[in-house]
Amino acid sequence: MHKSRRAVKLPRRKSSQENQAPTLIIVKDFNTRSCLLLLLVIPHLLLCQGNVCPSCGPDVFGVPLKFLRKTFSRVSRLSHDMHNLSTIMFNEFVEKHSQSKPDYINATYDCHTNSVHAPEEREKVQQMNNEDLTKWILMLQYLWRDALYDLAHDLWFGKDLSDTILSSARENFKKLRKLQTILERRFSQVVDPVRSKLIENPIFWSGYGSLVVSDEDARHSAFYTLLKCLSRDSRKVDMYSKILACRISDEC
Repeated sequence: MHKSRRAVKLPRRKSSQENQAPTLIIVKDFNTRSCLLLLLVIPHLLLCQGNVCPSCGPDVFGVPLKFLRKTFSRVSRLSHDMHNLSTIMFNEFVEKHSQSKPDYINATYDCHTNSVHAPEEREKVQQMNNEDLTKWILMLQYLWRDALYDLAHDLWFGKDLSDTILSSARENFKKLRKLQTILERRFSQVVDPVRSKLIENPIFWSGYGSLVVSDEDARHSAFYTLLKCLSRDSRKVDMYSKILACRISDEC
């Protein structure tokens, strides 16, 4: 029995839709079953019906949609928790020190991640494809790993940081490792490009010395900058993860 295929033209779209790519429905007729593949071309989103969705995850993969939904739902929860913990750390520090040392509160701050120019405007981020968003999430995990490790494990910081900040840093570091591991295991093909970029343009957190100087004001200024930068970048990762989860799992 011969298979038949026909392309079905849809009605003419309204003027607001004229700049979008055309929508195509391909119908395959079989004796025992029919398979309908509906491609709705929305910026950076492919809604699939079937076993594999090549564009719902990082764009270089053909990954089962059910698998992607579970993975990015977990990524989104982890990044959300990390942002909450980072916010707690920063607010706790400001509350404890802002009254006595207000000078550095309004000072400009220089984050060690500034040079990578990770996007922070939602409109711009929403124009990015899923592969690039996944790379940005992974890159920021790499760039914050050393700083969070020191915050979580260095006993010297106890005299300047509260138990709340230190315990949040330890929990934050655990979640960073989990998030990094998930992305490395599930989407290994994004790892090499990210690592290659960091090898070509090395970026290191070099602020440890400023956190242990004898001058208290200098230490507190360095802690303020570090925690403010962490809060900012964790918000970016949370936004990237939420957009991915929204595209794939409708977790909007």
